[in-house]
Amino acid sequence: MYSNLRKSRRLAISLTAAALLAASVSAGAAFASGASNKAASNFQASGLAAPNQIPYANSAVTAEAADQLHIVAVGDSLTAGYELGMQVGAIPYGYVDRVYEQALYHSRADLQNYGVLGLKSTGLKGWLDAAVNGTTATAEQVQPNLSSYPLASEMIAKSSNLCSALEQANIVVMTIGGNDFTGILEEIKKSPMTAEQLGARLDTMLSDYNSSLEASLRMIFSINGTTQVIFADQYLPVPKPSAINKAVTEEQYAVLLDAVKKLREQDEALAAKLRQEGLNVKSVDVSEPFKGNELAYTYILRGDIHPKQTGYEQIGKAFAKGIWNEYREPAALPTGVPLRVVVKGITLSGANTAIVKNSTTFLPMRDIATAMNATLSWDNKARTATLKAGDKQVSFTIGAKTMNVNGQVIPLETPAYLQKVGSSQVTYLPLAALSKGLGYQVIYRKPIQTVFVNK
Repeated sequence: MYSNLRKSRRLAISLTAAALLAASVSAGAAFASGASNKAASNFQASGLAAPNQIPYANSAVTAEAADQLHIVAVGDSLTAGYELGMQVGAIPYGYVDRVYEQALYHSRADLQNYGVLGLKSTGLKGWLDAAVNGTTATAEQVQPNLSSYPLASEMIAKSSNLCSALEQANIVVMTIGGNDFTGILEEIKKSPMTAEQLGARLDTMLSDYNSSLEASLRMIFSINGTTQVIFADQYLPVPKPSAINKAVTEEQYAVLLDAVKKLREQDEALAAKLRQEGLNVKSVDVSEPFKGNELAYTYILRGDIHPKQTGYEQIGKAFAKGIWNEYREPAALPTGVPLRVVVKGITLSGANTAIVKNSTTFLPMRDIATAMNATLSWDNKARTATLKAGDKQVSFTIGAKTMNVNGQVIPLETPAYLQKVGSSQVTYLPLAALSKGLGYQVIYRKPIQTVFVNK
């Protein structure tokens, strides 16, 4: 994927050392089943596939709840979750997708990801300017040569969609800036720089970057003054010079580290400045976790500075802690248990585990009723279970391919059934159908084998 992001291994390793950060970020985004139809259509138009899902999740509720989190991601290839060798149509799983999963521990949530490969901070500023002014810009108008990146033209044309998404956003996450510094690579290649020359050049680039970043943040807030914006600093993907790694000198490496520190301080100062104006913005530190872990967290040994999954996990943690002050790690699944179920932030537990049957997740009737705070009644003669929560009432009859929701008969693909557990018969209900009937959102996240159920 994206051949214009690739360089020969030798050239990439030798030049990447001069790059300040982990480069180009953004393209499509990962949507779990059950995200809003509008979000899903935007994502599919980006040309990347949504995360693997199991079919039951297609029954997820689409009606929005008052406390639903609308997450919008904008930025470069890190936002897109790009990894070395990724192909168009591949399923990304980057930091944005982890933020989305963390949101689902707290409430209903949906995600829209607007990422453009090769996007610089000046390009983002131009794109947001078009969104603010209600105009449609081309990729070349917002940034020279941007149209050479796959899907960039299609994404930039969605300025009105971006504006609508930002208007509704509760949370905006952003990584931008990696591509701002790639120009120095050619400069170093053509004419070796002293440490002093490199430092002066980076200071100029940092100043220009800060100006574009501030303009972009202000435009986001001009669209939605109450949203929360979380943006990241940049990590240095270059390992410390050694007998094996001679891509940069000790002096140049020190300059690069200093530039990372300056960028971090610059970002924090900008965020503080905007907060003093009453804007809800925060800068998160992704540079520190990568320090000393460059080989484990990036593909630098293969000539690519993008994160591996281990790196994206660290970035996801930084964003989640910046938003919720925590990052929840899903516990290991017991042997034989196909997935975990989290209802309103609580992991469902019980003697009778979830069962996946005919691509549909079933849960014991009493366990799921308790988790949803639903009243439960059982008609033994009719073999019918009725659950009620608020103004919703749902009834299932064992073996019937319909359910009853507030008096309306709804077809079921897979009916409720009795499962023998020891000497007892346990009633199992289809989770998604029940949740939909009671007005819950159901989303399955395959990477962490977790079903999230939220009111």
